[in-house]
Formats: sequence, C-alpha cells, structure tokens
Amino acid sequence: MCFYRMYTCITVELTPFLRFPESLAMLLLLPLALLFSSCNGTHTSSSHTKINPDRMAQQDTQQQTASDSAAMPQHPIEQGIAGKVLWKSGNQMPSPDAPPSKGRGVQRTVYVYQLTNAAQVTTTNGVFHTNITTKLVTQVETDAAGNFAVSLAPGRYSLFSQEDQGLFANRFDGENNIYPVEVQQGQVTAVEFVINYKASY
Repeated sequence: MCFYRMYTCITVELTPFLRFPESLAMLLLLPLALLFSSCNGTHTSSSHTKINPDRMAQQDTQQQTASDSAAMPQHPIEQGIAGKVLWKSGNQMPSPDAPPSKGRGVQRTVYVYQLTNAAQVTTTNGVFHTNITTKLVTQVETDAAGNFAVSLAPGRYSLFSQEDQGLFANRFDGENNIYPVEVQQGQVTAVEFVINYKASY
C-alpha cells in the first residue's frame, strides 16, 4: 500500500506500527496538537470579554450622578423661590394596592405675579385664571424634570403655570389670595407646584 505526501512514496506493510512507529506517532499527534492550540486560543479570547464588575459599578455611579445633577435647579439662588412643578392625572383615590402618586416632574413656564386675589382675575372651573390685573413680576422656565429657581425681592407673590386653558393655580389662602408664596430677606422659599386638573380624587 502506498501513501503520497510531498511527492514521496512510503511503502507500508500490514504492521505499520512496528516498522514506522515514530512517523505514525507524529502523524497522529499533529491533529491533536492543532486542536489543543485552537481550544487554547478560544479560551484566551473569551477571557478578554469578561465583564469587569468594578468598571460597571463606576459607570452606574456616573450615571446616577448625572441623574442627580439633572434633578437639581440649574441656577442656585440666595433669595427667592425654588421648587418643582409636578403633574398628576387619573385616579388618585388612596388604595392599599396603589399608594398615592407623588406626580412626575414636567416642563412648564411658571409666572410670578404680585400677590393676586381671586377678585382681581377671571376664573374658570375654579383653577384657570385670565384677565389678571396685578403686575407680572417675572416668569421662569422649568427644566425637563420640573425644577425651577427664581431670584425675587422680599414680598408676597402669586404663582401660576401656563396651560392651554389659561394660567393654572389651585391653591388659595383664607383671604382668597391665589397660590400665595412669601419671600423673606436672605431666604429661599421652597414650593411644590402640583398641576392636577386632570386628576380625580
């Protein structure tokens, strides 16, 4: 029997292991060596794709820091009003299975007027106000999360948010002043302005 490789013919009898043990052993070991080398390379490549837990934790921390930064007012103030505009809608009835919604921050324009009484506006549905006769002091845009801050002189003010139906405000004091907020010297008054005309209680 003849095997041809690289133009060489080797005659092998029926007992090849006795006549050419070294050559046959090399031929048998060569595929095993190639297979081992391939497996070792695959293992090495896969080891480089392992996830580094420390790096993932660092990325999560950076993302959380960015999220926390976005939730803070963009322009810190020393005196005035700072707070958040929240949107509530749907059924807000308390239930053991569904705790009350805290609302979500929304982007709005907040209008700051001199302290305004209900007698100085035209009111629709109890919460939408037009024809305001008091002076507009300033207005401020919230960020995407509803945060805002505005510097103001000491005094009393009324807050409104811009809605399609008019300027919205749903809080009144005992004298029927609309959403009254007081600013004191050297202080920042915190407010949580809730827009809830599409909520049911």
